[in-house]
Amino acid sequence: MRKVFILCFGLLLLLVGGGGIILPVLGYLYYREEAVLLARLGFPFFPFFYLPFMGWLLITGGGLLFRRKWAWYSVQTLWVFLLCSGLLALAGFNLLLVTFDLGGAGVQGAGNLGLALLLVLFPLGGLVFFTRARQEFGPATPGEARWTTPSNLTEDQWPGL
Repeated sequence: MRKVFILCFGLLLLLVGGGGIILPVLGYLYYREEAVLLARLGFPFFPFFYLPFMGWLLITGGGLLFRRKWAWYSVQTLWVFLLCSGLLALAGFNLLLVTFDLGGAGVQGAGNLGLALLLVLFPLGGLVFFTRARQEFGPATPGEARWTTPSNLTEDQWPGL
Protein backbone atom coordinates (compact mmCIF):
# COMPACT_ATOMS: atom_id res chain seq x y z
CA MET A 1 0.00 0.00 0.00
CA ARG A 2 2.92 2.35 0.68
CA LYS A 3 4.18 1.89 -2.87
CA VAL A 4 0.80 2.96 -4.23
CA PHE A 5 0.78 6.11 -2.08
CA ILE A 6 4.35 6.92 -3.12
CA LEU A 7 3.43 6.37 -6.78
CA CYS A 8 0.32 8.56 -6.50
CA PHE A 9 2.21 11.32 -4.71
CA GLY A 10 5.00 11.17 -7.30
CA LEU A 11 2.45 11.47 -10.10
CA LEU A 12 0.76 14.35 -8.29
CA LEU A 13 4.07 16.19 -7.94
CA LEU A 14 4.82 15.57 -11.63
CA LEU A 15 1.39 16.89 -12.59
CA VAL A 16 1.63 20.00 -10.39
CA GLY A 17 5.24 20.74 -11.38
CA GLY A 18 4.67 20.16 -15.09
CA GLY A 19 1.40 22.07 -15.09
CA GLY A 20 2.99 24.89 -13.16
CA ILE A 21 5.63 25.25 -15.85
CA ILE A 22 3.37 24.68 -18.87
CA LEU A 23 0.49 26.97 -17.83
CA PRO A 24 2.53 30.21 -17.84
CA VAL A 25 3.95 29.29 -21.24
CA LEU A 26 0.48 28.63 -22.65
CA GLY A 27 -0.80 31.80 -21.01
CA TYR A 28 1.97 33.76 -22.70
CA LEU A 29 1.25 32.17 -26.08
CA TYR A 30 -2.53 32.72 -26.03
CA TYR A 31 -3.05 35.67 -23.68
CA ARG A 32 0.15 37.62 -24.16
CA GLU A 33 -0.98 41.02 -22.86
CA GLU A 34 -2.47 39.65 -19.62
CA ALA A 35 0.50 37.33 -19.05
CA VAL A 36 3.00 40.15 -19.52
CA LEU A 37 1.01 42.33 -17.11
CA LEU A 38 0.99 39.58 -14.48
CA ALA A 39 4.71 38.95 -15.02
CA ARG A 40 5.46 42.64 -14.51
CA LEU A 41 3.32 42.84 -11.38
CA GLY A 42 4.88 39.77 -9.82
CA PHE A 43 8.40 40.17 -11.19
CA PRO A 44 10.58 38.99 -8.32
CA PHE A 45 8.14 36.23 -7.36
CA PHE A 46 7.75 34.50 -10.71
CA PRO A 47 11.32 33.94 -11.96
CA PHE A 48 13.03 33.59 -8.59
CA PHE A 49 10.52 31.59 -6.56
CA TYR A 50 7.72 30.15 -8.68
CA LEU A 51 9.70 28.59 -11.52
CA PRO A 52 12.41 27.00 -9.31
CA PHE A 53 9.71 25.63 -6.99
CA MET A 54 7.82 24.09 -9.90
CA GLY A 55 11.07 22.61 -11.22
CA TRP A 56 11.79 21.17 -7.78
CA LEU A 57 8.34 19.55 -7.70
CA LEU A 58 8.82 18.15 -11.20
CA ILE A 59 12.22 16.61 -10.42
CA THR A 60 11.11 15.29 -7.03
CA GLY A 61 8.03 13.68 -8.58
CA GLY A 62 10.24 11.83 -11.07
CA GLY A 63 12.56 10.73 -8.28
CA LEU A 64 9.61 9.42 -6.27
CA LEU A 65 8.39 7.37 -9.22
CA PHE A 66 11.79 5.68 -9.43
CA ARG A 67 12.10 5.62 -5.61
CA ARG A 68 15.49 7.25 -5.33
CA LYS A 69 17.00 8.05 -1.96
CA TRP A 70 17.59 11.71 -2.86
CA ALA A 71 13.86 12.02 -3.63
CA TRP A 72 13.08 10.89 -0.08
CA TYR A 73 15.27 13.70 1.29
CA SER A 74 13.67 16.16 -1.13
CA VAL A 75 10.15 15.18 -0.05
CA GLN A 76 11.06 15.51 3.61
CA THR A 77 12.44 18.98 2.87
CA LEU A 78 9.20 19.82 1.04
CA TRP A 79 7.11 18.74 4.03
CA VAL A 80 9.19 20.83 6.44
CA PHE A 81 8.92 23.81 4.06
CA LEU A 82 5.13 23.41 3.86
CA LEU A 83 4.85 23.03 7.62
CA CYS A 84 6.85 26.21 8.28
CA SER A 85 4.89 28.08 5.61
CA GLY A 86 1.64 26.84 7.10
CA LEU A 87 2.53 28.01 10.58
CA LEU A 88 3.48 31.43 9.21
CA ALA A 89 0.27 31.62 7.14
CA LEU A 90 -1.81 30.65 10.17
CA ALA A 91 -0.18 33.31 12.32
CA GLY A 92 -0.47 35.92 9.54
CA PHE A 93 -4.12 35.08 8.94
CA ASN A 94 -5.00 35.53 12.60
CA LEU A 95 -2.96 38.71 12.82
CA LEU A 96 -4.73 40.09 9.73
CA LEU A 97 -8.17 39.29 11.11
CA VAL A 98 -7.44 40.81 14.51
CA THR A 99 -5.72 43.91 13.12
CA PHE A 100 -8.39 44.86 10.59
CA ASP A 101 -11.40 43.33 12.39
CA LEU A 102 -12.51 41.34 9.34
CA GLY A 103 -15.28 38.75 9.31
CA GLY A 104 -15.77 37.67 12.86
CA ALA A 105 -15.57 34.43 14.79
CA GLY A 106 -17.09 32.32 12.01
CA VAL A 107 -14.60 33.45 9.39
CA GLN A 108 -11.70 33.11 11.82
CA GLY A 109 -12.73 29.61 12.87
CA ALA A 110 -13.26 28.39 9.30
CA GLY A 111 -10.00 29.96 8.12
CA ASN A 112 -8.02 28.52 11.02
CA LEU A 113 -9.50 25.07 10.47
CA GLY A 114 -8.78 25.13 6.74
CA LEU A 115 -5.24 26.43 7.10
CA ALA A 116 -4.49 24.03 9.95
CA LEU A 117 -5.72 21.01 7.97
CA LEU A 118 -4.10 21.97 4.69
CA LEU A 119 -0.81 23.49 5.77
CA VAL A 120 -0.11 21.94 9.19
CA LEU A 121 -1.72 18.51 9.56
CA PHE A 122 -1.18 17.43 5.95
CA PRO A 123 2.60 18.12 6.08
CA LEU A 124 2.85 16.43 9.49
CA GLY A 125 1.10 13.37 8.05
CA GLY A 126 3.47 13.42 5.08
CA LEU A 127 6.49 13.60 7.37
CA VAL A 128 5.25 10.62 9.38
CA PHE A 129 4.33 8.59 6.29
CA PHE A 130 7.60 9.16 4.46
CA THR A 131 9.61 8.53 7.62
CA ARG A 132 7.96 5.12 7.92
CA ALA A 133 8.34 4.47 4.18
CA ARG A 134 12.08 5.18 4.10
CA GLN A 135 13.01 1.56 3.40
CA GLU A 136 11.05 1.74 0.12
CA PHE A 137 13.65 4.08 -1.34
CA GLY A 138 16.76 2.54 -2.84
CA PRO A 139 20.23 3.95 -3.34
CA ALA A 140 20.96 6.73 -5.81
CA THR A 141 22.59 4.31 -8.25
CA PRO A 142 21.10 0.86 -8.95
CA GLY A 143 24.33 -1.14 -8.50
CA GLU A 144 25.29 0.45 -5.21
CA ALA A 145 23.32 -1.82 -2.87
CA ARG A 146 24.71 -5.06 -4.28
CA TRP A 147 28.31 -4.24 -3.38
CA THR A 148 27.77 -2.57 -0.04
CA THR A 149 25.57 -5.15 1.70
CA PRO A 150 27.33 -6.80 4.63
CA SER A 151 27.88 -10.52 4.59
CA ASN A 152 27.65 -12.92 7.52
CA LEU A 153 30.30 -15.20 6.00
CA THR A 154 33.85 -15.25 7.27
CA GLU A 155 36.76 -15.10 4.79
CA ASP A 156 37.43 -18.86 4.86
CA GLN A 157 33.74 -19.57 4.02
CA TRP A 158 33.83 -17.49 0.83
CA PRO A 159 33.39 -19.43 -2.39
CA GLY A 160 36.64 -19.88 -4.34
CA LEU A 161 37.22 -17.79 -7.40
